[in-house]
Amino acid sequence: MIFCPLPGSPTITQGFGQNPDMYKQYGFDGHNGFDFGVPEGTLIYAPHDGVAKVTDDGAIGYGLYLVIDAPTRRSILAHCSQMLVSDGQSISQGDPVARSGASGNCYGAHLHWTFKILQHGLVQNKDNGYDGAMDVSELTRLWQQQDLRRDGQFTSEAQGYLTLNLTDNQCLKRTVT
Repeated sequence: MIFCPLPGSPTITQGFGQNPDMYKQYGFDGHNGFDFGVPEGTLIYAPHDGVAKVTDDGAIGYGLYLVIDAPTRRSILAHCSQMLVSDGQSISQGDPVARSGASGNCYGAHLHWTFKILQHGLVQNKDNGYDGAMDVSELTRLWQQQDLRRDGQFTSEAQGYLTLNLTDNQCLKRTVT
């Protein structure tokens, strides 16, 4: 299980795969993650266990961001204002790791979250149009034990995400057995 990096039921302002024209310049078929509309300084939590890598692109790209690597997964938490962890630090799911901000190339305070599957330290599905980023909304738990896709709050601009048809190598879906 993967936790949403924000407590409660945060508002999604842009979903995975949305706005393809905007993201062509980065070589993506659309938005490569989820954007959550939160005020600057909002506490961000680790969506899964892993090891931290802190990077700062300055005014370009993701700005100040955190990569959390585990043997089978990677999360990127971007546009932060402050890091609460350091390079190489082991972190556990639910640990406070950063604060939201508006660093890098963005239009205002929010949290961008990208999720990728790893195998032997290598990103899988790199040719999926999102450099291996995956829609994991069906497998992401909100803190009230609800899932992000079904129970998340979406702005009117982000509602279109719910109707996108993503391929099997672009999303991870819950299976019912």
